[in-house]
Amino acid sequence: MYYQQEEQFRYHILAMQRAGNRELTVQLKELDLTPSQAEVLTVLNERSMLTLKEIGQHLICETGSPSRLVNTLVKNGLVEGKTDEQDQRARRYRLSNQGKQKCTAVKQIEDRLYKHIQSIYTEEELKILNQLFTKYIEQTDFHSVFRKRSLYEGDPDSGEL
Repeated sequence: MYYQQEEQFRYHILAMQRAGNRELTVQLKELDLTPSQAEVLTVLNERSMLTLKEIGQHLICETGSPSRLVNTLVKNGLVEGKTDEQDQRARRYRLSNQGKQKCTAVKQIEDRLYKHIQSIYTEEELKILNQLFTKYIEQTDFHSVFRKRSLYEGDPDSGEL
């Protein structure tokens, strides 16, 4: 049996992910950041003082431990690590002042990207697309990351991201 619509759906997702990531990569280059590094900064901006494991639980860009990403951001002075007061074996991370400034610049880039998306789709179209993608994502391991990141608007069961 040939799955023409399913195959087209799959390739649309891949193409959109690649196109969006490519566009974001080009724009973040001016900040000397990758999309994955920008996501770590965003997560730490939303929730400060996280362990590596907690950071990893909030990332969509990468699965597993984000230690390499975080270490690079620490080395570049954008993130600071501190020994956890309750568990001396653990380190907690937060944005440095320089990291906060970069995060503000990332937000400006994201705003431009979102305005571009708004120029293509109406609010109603975006709502429908988000509902359709949510339906798919709910069947994957990524749904927990969306919940942790509060990427669902209102009721998570409503299908709105």
